[in-house]
Parts: sequence; structure tokens; C-alpha cells
Amino acid sequence: MTTGDEGTRITGDEMFRAVHSSMKTWTVAAIAAVLAMVMMLAGCAGGTDSQKNGGSTSSGDTSQTDPTSSAKPTVSNNGKTETYKPADGNATATLKIASGSENKEVSAAIQRAVDGSKIGVTIDYMGSLDIMNVLKNGGKSYDAVWPASSMWISMGDTKHIVKDQQSTSTTPIVFGIAKSKAQQLGWANGDGTTKAVKTQDVIDAVKAKKLTFSMTSATQSNSGASAYLAFLTAIAGKNQALTKADLDNANVQANVHTLLSGVDRSSGSSDWLKDMVVANPDRFNAMVNYESLVIQADRALTAKGKDPLLAVYPSDGIAVSDSPLGYVDRGQNLNDAYDSFAKALKSKDAKLLFERAGRRTGLAGVLTYKNDAKVKDAFRSEWGINTGADALKTIPLPAADVINESLNVYQSSLRKPSWTVWVVDYSGSMQGDGKDGVVRGLNAALDQTQARQSHLEAGKNDVNILIPFSGDAQEPTKSTGADTTAILQRGQQTDTIGGTDIYDGLDKALQNLPKNTGDYTTAIVLMTDGVSQTGNKDAFTKQYKASGHDVPVFSIMFGQADPAQLNELAKLSNAKVFDGRSEDLASIFRQVKGFNG
Repeated sequence: MTTGDEGTRITGDEMFRAVHSSMKTWTVAAIAAVLAMVMMLAGCAGGTDSQKNGGSTSSGDTSQTDPTSSAKPTVSNNGKTETYKPADGNATATLKIASGSENKEVSAAIQRAVDGSKIGVTIDYMGSLDIMNVLKNGGKSYDAVWPASSMWISMGDTKHIVKDQQSTSTTPIVFGIAKSKAQQLGWANGDGTTKAVKTQDVIDAVKAKKLTFSMTSATQSNSGASAYLAFLTAIAGKNQALTKADLDNANVQANVHTLLSGVDRSSGSSDWLKDMVVANPDRFNAMVNYESLVIQADRALTAKGKDPLLAVYPSDGIAVSDSPLGYVDRGQNLNDAYDSFAKALKSKDAKLLFERAGRRTGLAGVLTYKNDAKVKDAFRSEWGINTGADALKTIPLPAADVINESLNVYQSSLRKPSWTVWVVDYSGSMQGDGKDGVVRGLNAALDQTQARQSHLEAGKNDVNILIPFSGDAQEPTKSTGADTTAILQRGQQTDTIGGTDIYDGLDKALQNLPKNTGDYTTAIVLMTDGVSQTGNKDAFTKQYKASGHDVPVFSIMFGQADPAQLNELAKLSNAKVFDGRSEDLASIFRQVKGFNG
């Protein structure tokens, strides 16, 4: 299983114990990895915020900084790595931690634990699938893992190297729906408090075309995977763990398929999804996400005078993230350092900072510091937040083989099909290594044998279109379903020649979108290595705005591509730019999967 950034324990024994206790030039390999990564973004089902994101901005939430500490983390690796040192600068040891990106939101608690334990920490933020694979590969160079859910440790720790696992906080996965929309649906009162809503109510609203929502990928992101498992469990209606027989049930499949048809934008990161909604509240008025990120979003939205998102808790089944920290025993003898940091992270001061950031630290999801003014300011009833334990009817966690099978069913049958238009640079500067990288990347993204290894395989209704361009756009090649041979052959046979005009290629892409973009998760993926001619820019922009499609244009930046041109496209289309010049492209491959599907 996977995730792009978070994790969610969905009850079970682990949950029970938890609640109780300088720029580089690109290479062939780089281009191949970037192209492959984009397929995750473009054609399947499920970045970090610090990557260039065009239309999205961070929330600027002040709860992330500990006002009592003079120390702040050092950020590197395009925002994917944070290094914490004690305020006095003298760490007795340093731990390297693989963490879900949602833990950026609790920076204050981390700094407090570092100051209190005198243990430095270097945190690499990654997706849950990456954390699971770290464990499957023996932990690599990490001393601890900190996913959003115990599920990923349970599935990844096949070598039994994780010790002393403990929950650091909990947060349920909820629907965050703009207040006006929630009231229109009859799910909220005038004071912002929300009513009991069943999963069938959501299905009915989607079926009546009264509700669409954004959600992270179920095959790449913990919040998406956990919400999906909760949907399945609630619809099966047996108040017990999901089974393979439930997955085969035609009625269950039909209802989940209908519910997922309401997804209008996906993401590989819960944090980025939250920022997208905050940056574009008039476009995106509902999302499935962590309660803690709904709180962060509401802080930012209300500061801008916008409608808050109201938290809606499905009354017949909900997934809860238990945010477990576990020591990775590779024989490195840092047990004592881990114990000191973990203990400090459970201190009263750290717990208070967790709750001020919107996490829960009490037994069964209640608040430990409910009378603290800043905690009250986070858990507001007028935002639909329900702090009672009765709001959290958690689902039991299925067996690992059932989880894997549920992801296969999601990818092949239940998710909304994707329509991806690949606009690929074949200008003269791409000759040699550049084209070789493109060909390898297209194969990594569209060859089904390779794609299947990461739950990237195409569904029978998925559409992929290749539009090569240089100074002019060429005619498209289209493939439907798993047979992508024509695109792969076209990618190999196209010559590199001429200049670069991304706007002509993008205009051609607009001409090759589905008649009804709502039937698909639709995206344009632009790959370029140079500064573009701009003669066709205004015509493309006018055509894009006139089309009314609101299709994201995700850009992959190689070589000498102009970041300003690509960021402008991202802002225009509520998308983002991925830097293929200096990123760890293997990591990006996992992170961006699901930004279209």
C-alpha cells in the first residue's frame, strides 16, 4: 500500500495500544524518472508544499513555531528535509527520521521535544508508500519512522526491525465542506455545528450532482487510502473488518464507484491538497482530509475573510490517524537517544503544542488540554469540530492482504478514469541523452509491467494522449486502456529538431480533452527543457480561460526551462511545477503520483 504524505491507523490492535499508551544539469536517468513520476500524477489514482506550486500557497499558520524556543529547523532539499537542533546547539546524538509530510504541521512540538531531550533530529518527509518501502528494505539509513498510520509500519516491517512504537497523537479523516455548501446540503446548522451524515448521504449528494470534492489518491496517500477503506467498510454495513468477499460484492463496488465519481481533483499530498483549497476557495469547496488540516485550512481561510470548511464526520465509519513513531533497529545503538526523544515528544508541553496545532492527544481521541485557550481556538464548534469521542466511530483495520486487494480494485475498477495529455518537448536540445530519457520515462510511466509495481496500471477506460512538440505541435497519438504500445512507439520514433513553443503544444492539448471533463480526472502534463517562444502565449491563455475546463497543467522543468513561464501556467490552472533539475527524482516519482486521479 502507499501514501503520499500521511497515514492513518484505522483501529485494530495497534490503534488500541496507540491510544493507550546548487542546480544540477539533467541526465538521462533524471528525465526517465521525472517522466515516470508524472504518470503517477497523471493517470492513476494519488510533493510537498515547498515545491513550486503555482496556484497554492502555505497557510502561514503560527502554531507551527514554538514561541518559547529560540531554535527553528533548518530547511533543505526543496523543503523535503528539516533539521532540528536543541536551542543551546549541543545535541548529544542525532536521529534520522522518515516522516509523513503532515508532521510539518507539528514543528513546534518537535522543537520542544528536541530542546527537552537534547537529541537532534533530521526529518526526511515522504509518502507512506516510501516509508513502507524503507522498512521493507531494512530501514536504509533511518533511525526511526513516523508515518501517519500504524498501517504502514504493519505492512512494511516484514523484517521486524521496528521497536518501541508509540502513538504521538490522533486525528480523524473527515469531509471539510465550505459552510455555505454544507448548509445547502442540510448537513450543517447556522452556527457551524454539523449533523450526523452517513456515507449513503454522501453517495446520494454525489449522485444528485450536489457535491464534488478533492481527495488524495487511495493508492498513494494515507488519507485517501484510509478514507477509501472507511467508505468500503461503511457500505459493506457489517460493523466488522472488510473482507475479500466484501470487495467482490457488486453492490459495494457500485456504491463506492458512485462515491468516487465525485472526486474532482486528486493529490499526492494531504498538505498540498489543503493548500490548494486555501488558495482557491471559490473553485474548491470540499475536501476529504485530516481534521487537523481542516483546522489549519480554516485558520487561513477565515484570516482572508473566506467561508470556513466545516468538519463532517461520517457517522457509520471513520478512519483515524494514530501518527506512530517507531525506532528502526539496524544495530546502530541509538536506542537511548530514541527513547529520550520519544519520551520528550510525549511530555505535557509537547502534547499541548500538538493540540494547539489541531491534533488530539487524549485517550480515544479526546482532548487532554481542552480548557487551554489556544486549543479551544483550534477545535472550534463553529468549524464543525466535534471533540466528543462519540463522533469517532472508527472502522476496524482489514488484514494486509485485503488492503492490498482493495487497492488493486480501486486502481483497476472503482476510481474515476483518468485522461492525461502528455505534451512532450522534442526540440533540438533534446537530442541524444534528452530523447533517450524521454523514451525511458514514457516506458516507465506507460508500460504496464513497470507501472503495476507501484499501483500505476491503467484502468480499461483510462486515456493517454502524446503530443510531441518543438517549434510547432505535432498531431497526437492516443491510447485507451492498458494498450499503450502506439504511444511508446511514437515516443521512440519522433525526431528531435527545431525550437521550443510550449504554448502551441498546450493549445493542441486543449483540442484533445474529453467532451465532458467531469467524466474523468483530467490533466495536461507538460515536459520541457528550454525557454519557450511566446508568440502563441496570449492565444493559448485566452483559449484556456474560454474553455471553462479548469484542467490542471502540471509542468516538469528540465535543463534551461523558464520557471516563471511554468509557474504562470500552474497559477492559471490551479496546478504546480515539479523541478526535474535537482530533485531526488525517485522520491518525486512517489510523491506526485495521484495529482490526477
